[in-house]
Amino acid sequence: MKKVTYLIFFVFITIGYSQKKSNGLEKQNSNQFDISLATGISSPSSTFSDNSYAADGSFFELSSTYYFSKIGMGISLGSFSNPTEGNLLEFTNNTGYTLSNNSENWKTSYYGIGPNYRTNIGSLEAIIFTRAGLMAVKPNSLQSRFVVENADTPASIPVYNLNTSETSQSGFYTAGIKLGYKLNRSLSFYISANYLSSFSEDLEIEESRTNIQNFDLNRDGTIDQDEIAKLLGTQIDYQTSTINSKIQALNYGFGLSYSFGKRTIKIGGTEKPYARGNDGSDNQETIFNKPINSGTVVFTNPSKDKRKNQQKLVSILPKNKSVFKDVNSIKNFTWEIIGSKIPNPQFIIEVTKISGNQQAQRTYIGKTSRMSISTKEIFKDNNLSDGQYRWKVTETSTGNSSDVKFYTFSNCEIDFTISNEEIECLGYEGEDRKYKICFDSTYSSSSGDLTFVNPGSGLSVFDQAYAPLTYTMISPNPTLLTQVGTTTSTVSYCFEVTVSASVTSIGFGLQGDDLDPSPLLCQPGVSFMFDELPDCICDECEDIELSFDNFNISLNGATGNQFNFDGDINVNVPIYGIEFQVQSYSYSASPSACTEGVSSVEESGMILMPGTSINGSTSLQLFNETVSGSPSSNNNATKDIKYTSNSPLTGAIPVNLTIGLPGPISGLDPSCCVIDYTVCIKVKVFYEESNCKSCVFTHCFTFNNQ
Repeated sequence: MKKVTYLIFFVFITIGYSQKKSNGLEKQNSNQFDISLATGISSPSSTFSDNSYAADGSFFELSSTYYFSKIGMGISLGSFSNPTEGNLLEFTNNTGYTLSNNSENWKTSYYGIGPNYRTNIGSLEAIIFTRAGLMAVKPNSLQSRFVVENADTPASIPVYNLNTSETSQSGFYTAGIKLGYKLNRSLSFYISANYLSSFSEDLEIEESRTNIQNFDLNRDGTIDQDEIAKLLGTQIDYQTSTINSKIQALNYGFGLSYSFGKRTIKIGGTEKPYARGNDGSDNQETIFNKPINSGTVVFTNPSKDKRKNQQKLVSILPKNKSVFKDVNSIKNFTWEIIGSKIPNPQFIIEVTKISGNQQAQRTYIGKTSRMSISTKEIFKDNNLSDGQYRWKVTETSTGNSSDVKFYTFSNCEIDFTISNEEIECLGYEGEDRKYKICFDSTYSSSSGDLTFVNPGSGLSVFDQAYAPLTYTMISPNPTLLTQVGTTTSTVSYCFEVTVSASVTSIGFGLQGDDLDPSPLLCQPGVSFMFDELPDCICDECEDIELSFDNFNISLNGATGNQFNFDGDINVNVPIYGIEFQVQSYSYSASPSACTEGVSSVEESGMILMPGTSINGSTSLQLFNETVSGSPSSNNNATKDIKYTSNSPLTGAIPVNLTIGLPGPISGLDPSCCVIDYTVCIKVKVFYEESNCKSCVFTHCFTFNNQ
């Protein structure tokens, strides 16, 4: 009974703790099959062990469950076998006489159906289940006999007999728990424990016994051949009784589970495929408009959405800019996941030796599902050469990568570090962003001074692909300075770099001259990388909202290939400028042959003048293509148009954008050619008079020409 009590207590503790700590499965809809195999120890209890000599044996179970969500319905097939030899021998040894025993195992098989409940506790998966069904116990027979073989009259006299005459069938119930650890997305290892019992005492056992001491006729403590001879000619009295027993056992062991089918995660009312980090959304919304349709359109603010459902992989050890004598000083690479958990993560770690210009000289790869990996698993030998190394970790199912960390192997006495790294966005130069990066270089070494053969090239700047970037060093030091090694010195540097939208990370490094003229490499070098660049927006963008009120899309005259986008822009803060850019457009015609497609540059999703106006003004800045000198260039067609003001703009700002798109074939009645369009527009509002600080909003419009 103690075993059952412990099991019930553990189940309730698991339920309570999982409600507090579960992470992930409460957000999952899992239309999924699980198939599991389990084996272990079957420990009989209560009347089954007391009345039938059943001892600890083994069990085997095959089960399958279909999960609708956290709840599933399962079926189980199993059997358990309990030996009797040991307990029967203990009984017969207490008689004081040597008896010969014949015993069989109790063999029970069962099948049942019932619900499962699944939840998470940290990285473990807990499954609480119950079943009800039918069980069958095979016939069994146990015998103890008094045997005298070395007498003149050999004898074999039954002393005890326990048997069941036929297969016993009964209803049963079971309840238990499984604790599993996922080896991968489909395969899990688990330990399990369950209590199983028949509903009633349907196992009927017939028991016959006699008092063996009655064979000792002269009561001298031994049974000799004369007494055996007398007994063989007499009737031996046996006591026969019937015992009804329940089949009760506690089964505990381990097993494997295989899962397959569809699993989805429900986020914000929508369902997304399991183990995908996002659905590829570009923060754009779509509305459907007839040619004339009024209403309010709210543009999406990417600066807000960017902070939702963030998930980050962070490298921990070795720490950035560390210096080691050899690889044995590192031992392990470790990292962690911040934010939402990743089911069954699989990691790839890349360790790369780099040259002074950040070029890869050799790369080492390691794979693991843990949050750490030893150096022995990555490096085939420990004879790694001196120099700079960088490392990062990538989780394969989500594609998330950690920040890049740098470390150095060196046998030279060098203390060289970069500190106080700062990055600041100076604004836009067209579509490019301009950054200012400052840092401190601290150096000391008994091996020599920090020098640069070319003080203008000892600094390298690179992007996330380690491609070099052009930079300009600025005050306080326009060139790199020598730092004397006998004392610790710190020099501050700043540089400016302009990058395109494709650049997501900026790194830089200092590479000094070799301090040792011998073949031994003693070259000081340090590197650092900004894995997250400032968005060139301030926190104000978190609170800025933009909308189009009373918005209409209509045909511009009878041309059939120009549309007016009319409405009032409303921003909840004063602004000093506004810019519109056509990001993309698409169209489809029915029938498809009723349009020639793009027959001129003006029909390729261009904003056209003179019909376009912002705040009632046609004095707009057009970012158009004229530098080619092509005769087909149109100075009044652009993908990007901007309006600026010297005074703050508040309230409703009227906007009329005339956009050229593919239309019906010339001369064809437009009603005979239905064209569906999708136009995506990016709106940038400038909330400072200098027009350096801005917020970006996006929206896609779907409409037709009818």
